[in-house]
Amino acid sequence: MAETEKAGSVNADPLNENSVAAPFSMVDRVAVVTGGATGIGLAIGRALAVAGARVILSSRSSERGEAEADRLKDEGFDIRFLPCDVTSPDEVSGLVGKVVGECGRLDAMVTCAGRLVVKPALETTPDDLEGLLAVHVRGAYACAQSAARAMISRGEGGKILFITSILAEQAVPNQSAYIAAKGGIVAMSRALAIEWGPYNIQVNALGPQLTRTPLTEGLYADPEKMAEVISRTPAGRAGEPGDVAGAAVFLCSPASDYLTGQHIIVDGGRSAGC
Repeated sequence: MAETEKAGSVNADPLNENSVAAPFSMVDRVAVVTGGATGIGLAIGRALAVAGARVILSSRSSERGEAEADRLKDEGFDIRFLPCDVTSPDEVSGLVGKVVGECGRLDAMVTCAGRLVVKPALETTPDDLEGLLAVHVRGAYACAQSAARAMISRGEGGKILFITSILAEQAVPNQSAYIAAKGGIVAMSRALAIEWGPYNIQVNALGPQLTRTPLTEGLYADPEKMAEVISRTPAGRAGEPGDVAGAAVFLCSPASDYLTGQHIIVDGGRSAGC
């Protein structure tokens, strides 16, 4: 070894076990990202691919998903798209079965499929609430359950990451049904972390603050809302999908092997204040 390397030079090669990047490497790992055709899910999928993972993006939007997967393939990443409606347990089970059948393993499941309803509580309908719970709670549960079965069968553990929201910790008016759904995911993640810990499966939740995605364009178009968000955010801006991706890679990588049952907030410092 050269003297400069002995002196502690930084080795960024993730394939080198002495590299500072090695614990964060996703090389030889397979990750599924639901809600992966747009927004935060797409950003996480790309970041996992940059870290070396073989990534399967999934959503109901086949046309958009295929186009994004093809674009990322052209950038040189190992990414493909498989359609799935997470509100159907059979489709979720089929997705995981196809991934394991083709790739031989599943190391990380990221659930990012979502809906947003912005209404006063007294105007929120049973269908509004049911639609949110179907995607955010039942859908996320089905993804976690199918992934855990595959991980336990293989015997090498894995990572399950739920994308939630800062609103699960800090409520605002007119989103009570959405907040109930996201809060349910946080509670679920803690319960599953305890239950599946003995199988070396780490289960965590990642809660962004308001982030620009197709779901939130209406909120971004409200100058008063954006001014309020930015005024409470030390970083001086609202979020972008890429702001969430780095934390997601950490929580899907070996670097987080001793971290489970946590709800980590990515909010530019907003939750540090009152």
